[in-house]
Amino acid sequence: MARVWARRARAAWRVLLAVALIAAALAPAASSARVARPYQDSIAYRRAWGLRAIGADAAYQAGYTGRGVRVALIDCGLSHPKRQLRRNLSRESADMVTPRLQPGVDPHGLWVAEPLGAGLNTMGLVGVAYNATLLEIRADMDGGYKGECAFWPTDIARALNYAVDHGARIIVLPVQAKHALGPAFEAALTHVVESGAVVVAAAGNDNQDQPAFPAQYAADPRFAAAMVVAGAGTFEGDIAAWSARAGPARARFVVAPGEWILTDCSWKCQFASGTSFAAPFVAGAVALMMEAHPELSGPQAAERVLAAARDAGAPGADEVYGRGMLDLSHAFEPERASN
Repeated sequence: MARVWARRARAAWRVLLAVALIAAALAPAASSARVARPYQDSIAYRRAWGLRAIGADAAYQAGYTGRGVRVALIDCGLSHPKRQLRRNLSRESADMVTPRLQPGVDPHGLWVAEPLGAGLNTMGLVGVAYNATLLEIRADMDGGYKGECAFWPTDIARALNYAVDHGARIIVLPVQAKHALGPAFEAALTHVVESGAVVVAAAGNDNQDQPAFPAQYAADPRFAAAMVVAGAGTFEGDIAAWSARAGPARARFVVAPGEWILTDCSWKCQFASGTSFAAPFVAGAVALMMEAHPELSGPQAAERVLAAARDAGAPGADEVYGRGMLDLSHAFEPERASN
């Protein structure tokens, strides 16, 4: 009798082992169907007050994280990117200035990149589109200008072309200038328009009544549909006193968190303020919309995000707030209802 029970035990053990092996084989497919969302009481989520301000959890609850969307960031390069950012960096990231004789990296690029695309973990910072692919394009002039990150328009133009030619659907331009950027830049912007991508440009930080360049190209009929301008908002939900206003770009202008943004986080963070740091919130919002609706072009996805903005200032698209405050809780209401 003992031998009979031993045989039965071995047979049962083999059945259990087979079931376990089958379950293990199926586990990747099952887990890929689930979408990891930020825990709202996690350190990373609590640091990102801008996510709460724009209602990003509505997109996450609907299952969207930016996966499959390539976002290009044209900036000063990335210094010491943390693990949560490296995991999303494209291998096609590039430097437009080669050879670079003074390879030091201004932290501005890193500070913009983390609120945009830092991957999900519990200790650092979580970006708006934390599963998007980040194509990092360094385009600042070698050595900078008076110790700061600065750009030649022709290098930005080459970066725009590189972004389009390497599959970017959204291009973040956190730079500002006083004058139009010239024919090479405008030709590159035409290339963006023809590709179906969209540019998210920082409005500028000089408290002007209209955006700086290149954001001011959003008022040009040749480029308007393919551009969104990001003004900077405060923790209290107003436009920052130093942020450029919408002016003639009001139909393409939206206000997003841009003052006292936490970035470059591990055990401690940096505070950053500027329309440069509003741009990643807007770009991330468009990336979430593109994942939700892959049939849309960049301008179409951007228009949905603009149309869902929470009205602020004078009714309608006004010359200060443009379309209003970035609001994903409104943008993703249909998705939330159907999931």
